[in-house]
Amino acid sequence: MSIENIELIEKSLKSKKIQEFEIYFVEQEIYETEFLKNKIDAEREVKDIDYVIRILTQKGNETGIGIVKGNALNSKEIENNIDICLILSKENIGSKYHFPGISSISPIKTADQSILKDPIGFKKDISEEIREKIDGHKEVSPTFGRFRLHIQNKYLKNSTGLDLGASKTFFYIEMALKAQENGKLSAESWEIEYIKEKEHLNIERSVNKWAKIALDTLKAKIPKPSTQAIVIFPPNVLKNAINPVIGFHASGKAYHEKVSTLNVDAKIASDTFTLLDDGLLKGGLMSSSWDGEGNPHQMNEVIKNGIFKNRLYDQKFAIMGNTDSTGNGIRIDDGSVINSISNLEILPGDIAKEEMISNIKEGFFIEKCSWLNPDRFSGSFGTEIRNGYFIKNGHLEYPIKGGNISGNVLEMIKNCHYISKEREFSLNSLFPYIAFKNLSISS
Repeated sequence: MSIENIELIEKSLKSKKIQEFEIYFVEQEIYETEFLKNKIDAEREVKDIDYVIRILTQKGNETGIGIVKGNALNSKEIENNIDICLILSKENIGSKYHFPGISSISPIKTADQSILKDPIGFKKDISEEIREKIDGHKEVSPTFGRFRLHIQNKYLKNSTGLDLGASKTFFYIEMALKAQENGKLSAESWEIEYIKEKEHLNIERSVNKWAKIALDTLKAKIPKPSTQAIVIFPPNVLKNAINPVIGFHASGKAYHEKVSTLNVDAKIASDTFTLLDDGLLKGGLMSSSWDGEGNPHQMNEVIKNGIFKNRLYDQKFAIMGNTDSTGNGIRIDDGSVINSISNLEILPGDIAKEEMISNIKEGFFIEKCSWLNPDRFSGSFGTEIRNGYFIKNGHLEYPIKGGNISGNVLEMIKNCHYISKEREFSLNSLFPYIAFKNLSISS
């Protein structure tokens, strides 16, 4: 059906003599279980489609781009969307642009065939496992939860002859666990995770961790102030710091707009710090053979041993920079394309996480922050500590909660004290645990 629908849209475009066009078509299936306390409260199945049409109007050294998103597939609605898109393409004039043509693409598997064969059965099995593992923790009680299986089929076709398709399976888990003491004092761990591979759906490990956080928070203390703190960020916290800042400054967009602070071949991080952008990363949430414009995804070395090596380009800023796209045209929810990261990967260090902790005389392990949202231009951030631990003489001495942690991402990567051997996926990142020097903790 998807191919037929795309052909229907293409036929309408050609009937209107549109010379340069692109059709981006997505069909999605969602299978969801919602938990209320320790019972299954609701189960849902949702199937929907949407498509995005882009039309180009060339005017000398400039190009107008029209973009319209739709989900109705009757001929009248399609024609109406095309008419609107054509009008917008004549109004939204900007820099020169053309759609990518056919190029060599590395085939990778991003959909699990066993899940595609029986999505309902798979969702049921995982939902039951979640209930079972939580029931095994009598010291905590669940308040709310959700498990969701996503199946996504994407297609991209344009007037240059590009004709691509890709399937993906991935998961969403949300769970709130509450711990109480003496029937009065209570604490809650509310966790949210997107996971790409079923092999990474370690329910027992996740539930054990969430239960521990809830219980430890009951006895948490306000952290001791420090202006020169050693702080360990786990992968789930680290990605919230690194991705928006380094991803922005490494982009062709930031370079073109003269706001990037990174210069190629300049030293910008510790010698032990190597960062890759890899759109083909196995287990990466954003992995695909092609990016949102149809350019090949690839592995790009962004920082090598502390040296900034390569910028990340989408089609638009590659054309402006007289270079090639690096496969970093990312399609966002409204259907437009932005110049951004695919999957980021930090190479592992040479020390185990536990040994890292044992080597720290006094420091902090930050498990979770309220909202670590650094300024992408300056790299500065300040956020409340939701869960963490105070490290004393190589041990996690007691849990902490409250107070604030502040610093600057661009300075942090210059002060990597330790980088762990262990790495974990978090959203579109594969990161180790990293201990940074000279961060500020306030109570």
